[in-house]
Amino acid sequence: MAFWPALYGGLIFDDYPIFAENPAIHVTGWHWAEWHRVWTWSRINIERPLAMFSYALNYALGGSTFGFKLFNLVIHLCNTVLAWLLARRLLGAVWPAGNSAGGDARRRQLGWWALGIAAAWAAHPLHVSTVMYVVQRMELLGFTFTLLALLAYWRARRLQQAGRRGWPWLLLCGGLVVVGYGAKETVVLVPGYALLLELTVLRFDAASAVTMRRWRWFYAAGCVAAVGVFLFYLLPHYATAGAYAGRDFTAWQRELTQLRVLPYYLGLIVWPAPSHMVFYYDDYLASTGWLHPATTLYGGLFLLALLGLAVAMRKRRPLLALGIGWFFMAHALTSAPIGLELVFEHRNYPALFGVVLALADIVYWLAQRSCSRVPVLLACVLILNLGLLTALRAATWGDKLLLATTLADLNPHSARAAQDLARSYMAMSGGNPDSPLYSLSIQQLERATTLRTDSPLAEEALLLQASKNPRLPTQPAWDSFKHKLRNRPLIPDTYLALNKLLTERAGGNTGIDAKQLADAYAIAVDRTPLRESLHAEYAELAGAVLHDTPLAIAQWQQTLALDGDLSHYAPRLAGYLVEQGRRQEALAVIAKAQLLQPGLRDSAKLHALQTLAEQPAAHSPIPGP
Repeated sequence: MAFWPALYGGLIFDDYPIFAENPAIHVTGWHWAEWHRVWTWSRINIERPLAMFSYALNYALGGSTFGFKLFNLVIHLCNTVLAWLLARRLLGAVWPAGNSAGGDARRRQLGWWALGIAAAWAAHPLHVSTVMYVVQRMELLGFTFTLLALLAYWRARRLQQAGRRGWPWLLLCGGLVVVGYGAKETVVLVPGYALLLELTVLRFDAASAVTMRRWRWFYAAGCVAAVGVFLFYLLPHYATAGAYAGRDFTAWQRELTQLRVLPYYLGLIVWPAPSHMVFYYDDYLASTGWLHPATTLYGGLFLLALLGLAVAMRKRRPLLALGIGWFFMAHALTSAPIGLELVFEHRNYPALFGVVLALADIVYWLAQRSCSRVPVLLACVLILNLGLLTALRAATWGDKLLLATTLADLNPHSARAAQDLARSYMAMSGGNPDSPLYSLSIQQLERATTLRTDSPLAEEALLLQASKNPRLPTQPAWDSFKHKLRNRPLIPDTYLALNKLLTERAGGNTGIDAKQLADAYAIAVDRTPLRESLHAEYAELAGAVLHDTPLAIAQWQQTLALDGDLSHYAPRLAGYLVEQGRRQEALAVIAKAQLLQPGLRDSAKLHALQTLAEQPAAHSPIPGP
């Protein structure tokens, strides 16, 4: 009920490139070819086929925004049930019977406590930006399989403690991890959560001493393997300067920043003030040293103290220790030295469960020490308050314009918030330059270009609007675009903006200045000379739009030199150029390919294409593939 108002909201941010504006996901029926297209796109681009298939299913069932969001809410409700089931098992293992009369009464009491834990987790306002941000279905599904795997693991270990076979459930646990990987990679943290269960609750216990010993050796070997993967795979592959080429911070700076980010997350969880949940954090500054800013050091000391508390209380208050460890484990991937963005609210979806477990243990301890129900009643009031705050935030998310204006007001330094508000104004104006809302949209885009961001998407949007509205100036946008190309890290948004402008210009939009765009490409290829697709796009601009054949040939040759499969790529490229009537470019491509790979001199397909390219333009047939 608290989330319901948000179901009427719109899409936002990454929803558009991942599925809303991605034709590969727009399945209209139950034909095999369409679903295979979804699989192919996912395998090549994002490697999360389970989540992609779920978006395609939404489209097959109608494709309404309400349906997308309702699907997310149903997953969240399923996760709530799974969280409740796991909480019941944990509470039964760690909290003593106390003064409860009889096993049935005890089970009912633990059931209510578990329900409170699940409700506090599920109704937290921080989850609104995860559940109602449709693209984060990946996070929701990832946690679904994480909880299912942990429940299977718990069942296996309980059977082993009773002297019965647990390996079928362990196999199920492993299978769930494998399947869940198709939703999001965070499911690989299941062994880490399982280790926390062993250290705090299960204690490697089993009916057989041999089984106990094997589990200890298994996790010891697993920890050694994890350290090895970190040192010899993760760091060499993901913490290098090349891996951070698209960021304005280094791997070390990212790790320092997480010392501030994790306490900030805890603050949002414990004190979920609406003004603190700004959704867009693209203006968050990275730490450059232990005292730059000083909160980096303070945050690190705070986190160290939390870890120390967890170790100290592991035997006396195992649920408290588990909850603290759970929070850290949930952030183990997203806070690792991987070139991800610094802050995102949805990363707390699984982490928040650990915080609620820890707080529930504190409330239970206070209730036992005081022999009073006051702590429990206060906790119930706080849970109701969480629901109220969630309903208020959901109401904001249920109105696209209200959400956009709210996010822009909460974080005026966020370029993404400004662009989102501009998109909303533009949609409401219908693209009519005489509408006041159109002017407001342009103002937000112009403001976004002045903010601290690496993304040139605001400049791209301004140039596209100026191509349709001659009254808008273009030079400031081009200057800002090229300034970012020269001086800021080249991020995925940069390549998207270049490609979009090229696609529009090649498609006949003469309002886009081709020479300015060529200057932009020249800057980009100079900074990233090993990016094959960039050279190919620059060549297409030079050949198809500017008719600068020497420049096009030079860029095609660079593309060929970078391609790893010339035997397939060169004939396709040459055939395309012949078909477009750009025969001189085709001949140059064939010659360069044969020079780079002498074996292609015997290619019948290339010989046929060369013959066509050398003939007069009237000869148009192209040999089949």
